[in-house]
Amino acid sequence: MKRFLAVFLAVFTIISAQKSMAAEQDAIQILLETEATARHVLGSKQYKELNEAFNKAVGVVIVPRLLKGGFIIGGEYGNAVLLAKKPDGRWSYPAFYTMGGGSVGFQIGLKDSQMIYVIRTQAGLEAILDDQFKAGAAAGVVVGSFGGSVDGSTTTSMGADILAFSLDRGLFGGGALEGAVFAKRNDLNQSFYAQPIEPRQIVLDGAVSNPAADSLRSTLSALAE
Repeated sequence: MKRFLAVFLAVFTIISAQKSMAAEQDAIQILLETEATARHVLGSKQYKELNEAFNKAVGVVIVPRLLKGGFIIGGEYGNAVLLAKKPDGRWSYPAFYTMGGGSVGFQIGLKDSQMIYVIRTQAGLEAILDDQFKAGAAAGVVVGSFGGSVDGSTTTSMGADILAFSLDRGLFGGGALEGAVFAKRNDLNQSFYAQPIEPRQIVLDGAVSNPAADSLRSTLSALAE
């Protein structure tokens, strides 16, 4: 019996380690895609008002790929990364989230978007740090929007706590998806930092670090100059 338990524990430990390694690799891949999105959108300097808002931001959420699609019933999903800017201009280590939502109504199509949420106030940052933040529904927090396209046209709401920028690829007709929810990814945060950790501890308290995120942090610092 003892031998069986020892074998079981050994197998369980190996499986757990493999899952943790896989989750960490997923997190690293998301960071690479996040950095590529930042370079593509912010680095292009094509969207002047977006860059001006980013330069003064207290934080940012980047969704490197948000997939939106459906027929009658629609939905959207994407991984998201939150970072806060410290008073000295350095960026925090990232916290991992997902962004998702759904709607019912006449709609058809598929759209692949890159999303950047520029957080302009501490109230906006605190709202994102809630366990689940529903975009556009947080009390006392105003969410404005930019619209991006290949020709660089934008619309803005500069009085907002959070500015949502979307660069879309593909077509999607009808049934606007509102109230998308940000939810923390405990699995990715724990695997990336090798311990259970909350987003607030990561981005505000600076309780953990991982050099795999240093390239993204340096890129954001350079883009904000």
